[in-house]
Amino acid sequence: MDDKLFNINFKRLAQWWLFTFWRTQSVLNLIWVLIFEIETLYIEFLKARKQNLIKMNFNYQKFSLQKHLNNSFDPLERRIRIVKAVLYEGTFLYTEAEDDQYYSKTQWVNGDEKPLYLRTESELYSEYDFKVEIPDTAINEDQLRAEIDFYKLPSKRYIITIT
Repeated sequence: MDDKLFNINFKRLAQWWLFTFWRTQSVLNLIWVLIFEIETLYIEFLKARKQNLIKMNFNYQKFSLQKHLNNSFDPLERRIRIVKAVLYEGTFLYTEAEDDQYYSKTQWVNGDEKPLYLRTESELYSEYDFKVEIPDTAINEDQLRAEIDFYKLPSKRYIITIT
């Protein structure tokens, strides 16, 4: 976007809008005192615009959010990571509905119907969609949560873990 659109010199503008016979130093000083608050609001607007342009460069996607969090909270070592909350992918050979009522496909390893589980159910499913792993440093977690909540999709849930 063209930044020239937002370059406004209010003192010069006020001087141009004055009649030529009013352009004395005392009148200009008075006008500049009157436009001081407008200049202050203009500076605040430029700061807010700069922050909004930075926010618009990032979105909810994993790598974009991870880059923004590292830029904001850990710019030197970049140790903040976003990972899936589910540790293991489940391997299903068949569902319970596919088990035949006459010939059971279920076979136990130990032979006496004591199942041997490779993964527990809690390892296969998680109540969170992703985890944000942060280093054990002085990162403000409230500010971190606010940044994550701003960018993440409303339907996604997360947990912050310290590594």
